[in-house]
Amino acid sequence: MNLWTTVTLALSRLVAARTRSLLTMLGVIIGVAALLALTSIASGATSSITGSFSSLGATTVTVTGTGPGALTEADADALRGTPDVTLVATTASGRGDVAFGGDTEQLALVGVDAAYEAVQKPALSVGRFLPSFPGGAEASTVVLSTSAANALHITAAEVGQPVTVDGRVFTLVGVLDDATGFNTSGTAYVPLTAARDLFARTPYVSSVLLAATDTAAVAGVQADADAILRARYGLTADDPASFSITNPASVISTIGTVQSLLSLLLGGIASISVLVGGIGIMNIMLVSVRERTREIGVRRAIGARRGQILTQFLVEAVVLSVAGGLIGIVVGIGLSALVALIAGWALAISPVTVLLAVLFSVLVGVVFGVVPARTAARLQVVDALRFE
Repeated sequence: MNLWTTVTLALSRLVAARTRSLLTMLGVIIGVAALLALTSIASGATSSITGSFSSLGATTVTVTGTGPGALTEADADALRGTPDVTLVATTASGRGDVAFGGDTEQLALVGVDAAYEAVQKPALSVGRFLPSFPGGAEASTVVLSTSAANALHITAAEVGQPVTVDGRVFTLVGVLDDATGFNTSGTAYVPLTAARDLFARTPYVSSVLLAATDTAAVAGVQADADAILRARYGLTADDPASFSITNPASVISTIGTVQSLLSLLLGGIASISVLVGGIGIMNIMLVSVRERTREIGVRRAIGARRGQILTQFLVEAVVLSVAGGLIGIVVGIGLSALVALIAGWALAISPVTVLLAVLFSVLVGVVFGVVPARTAARLQVVDALRFE
C-alpha cells in the first residue's frame, strides 16, 4: 500500500467518524488559532502604535522637562544653535476646565508657540490650527483634539463658536484628526501667550521640539542637544538630568523589541495548547489501536508488514493533526480579522507564521503518533486475531 493510498484511507476514517475526529483535533485547532490570532494582534497593535509615533514626525527630537521648572525659554534659545536643526518649538502643559454649551470637561491644556505647527504638522479634521503669529483676537483661539470635541458634544458646524477655557473665552478655530495618531486623549491647544496668562509661569516651558534636517541627522541632534543642556547646567555625562530627550525612531525601536518578545511569549503560550492537543491525538490513537486490534491481525495474516502498519497509524495521526492545524489557521485568521476590524488597524498575518503553524502541526502529529503506531506495529499476529 503506497503513501497516497494510506493518506486517502486516513482521510476516509476521519470523515467516517466526524464528531470523534473533530473532538480529537480540538486541542490543535484551539492552539493554532490562538498562536495565529495572538501574534497577529500583537503585530497589528504594534504597527498601529508605531504608525502613531511616526506621524508625530520622524525627524523631531523632543526635549521634555522631568520636573517643575526643569526647562526654560533660555534653554530653548540655547538649543536653537544645535547643528542640523531647522526649527525649534516650545510648549507649556497644564490642565484646566473647558466648557461649551452646558458641558464642562477637565482637559490637558497645551500652549504652543508660532513654530509648533511647522514642526509637528498636526492633521486637522476641520478648521485650521492656531495662527502662526497670534495677536489681538487671534491670541484667544483654541484647537481641540477629536476626543475633546466629542466629550463637549462639539460638531464641525460649531467651529468658530466661543469656548471657555478656565473662565476665559476663546474662539474654536479647529479640531484635530485623532485618527492620525497625533493625539488620542482630550487636549486643548492654545497659543503660548494665552497659556502664560492661564497656567504657565514665565519663563518655564514643558518641552522643546527640535526639527532635524533629515532622519539621518536625528541621532546627532539628540546627542548635541543633550551635550548643550548638560553644559548649561554643569552636568557630566553620568550625572542625572532634569530632562529627557527622545525621538520617534528610538521609541519605535523599543516598541519593536517589546513586540518581538511579546509575540514570542504569546506564541509559547499558544504552543502549549497545541502540545495538549497532540496528547489528545495520541490518546485517541491508542484507543483506536485497541479497537482495531483484530483488523491489524487480519492485515498482518494476509501479508502486511510491520512497517506498513506503523506507517498507516502514523499517517492517520499526522492527518488528524494537520487537519486540525488547517482549521485552526482559518479560525485564527478570522479572529485576527475581527479584532483588526474592531480596533481599526490593518490585518497583520505573517506568511511565515502560517507556515510555522502548518509545520508545527505536522511535527505534533509525528511526535504524538509514534507511540500508537509502534504499539500497533508490534502486535503479535496470533494475539491480535484472538482479540475480542
